[in-house]
Amino acid sequence: MDLPFQLETEIEEQICADVAWQQGVMWGQPRPGHSEGQVIYHIAEVLTNIDRLARRDEERRALRLIALIHDTFKYRVDPNKPRVGNNHHATLARLFAERYLDDSAILDIIELHDEAFNAWRLGASKDRWNEAEARANRLVARLGSSLPIYILFFRADNQTGSKEPDSLIWFEQFLLKQGLIFPSET
Repeated sequence: MDLPFQLETEIEEQICADVAWQQGVMWGQPRPGHSEGQVIYHIAEVLTNIDRLARRDEERRALRLIALIHDTFKYRVDPNKPRVGNNHHATLARLFAERYLDDSAILDIIELHDEAFNAWRLGASKDRWNEAEARANRLVARLGSSLPIYILFFRADNQTGSKEPDSLIWFEQFLLKQGLIFPSET
């Protein structure tokens, strides 16, 4: 398979050799928030952002694994059913990742990668900002010490394609109001 990015580790090569992963990265048409279309091109953009944002090699390796898997299982979501549980792309991505990874922080971030956006959307589209903040608080509590890497991934994922910065700005302002310190942009 011809990739628009270079693989760097044996685990990346194993993941990308999996037929289920290969099917997933070829899925997608240009759509709101994903003008690049196929998942493979979104991953390439996220990886470029990771090169800019990551501060340490270990952090960069973890972020790359999250990027390779996070949106790859959208193709397995049944559009005729609610997008929850085992019919949510992030849950499907985590289940796939568990075959290759045992790092609970990476697995949690794969599963929760859209959760800050979902919290923001609850406020922005339904004017339920108290519920949005409660949801964001639950996310922060679940992530615990993994919050800094989640923030870096959220930035890398949301500074791509035709995504608007609103959810990222809201989440970072929410964290500041909570007195939480997070990695600054480099």
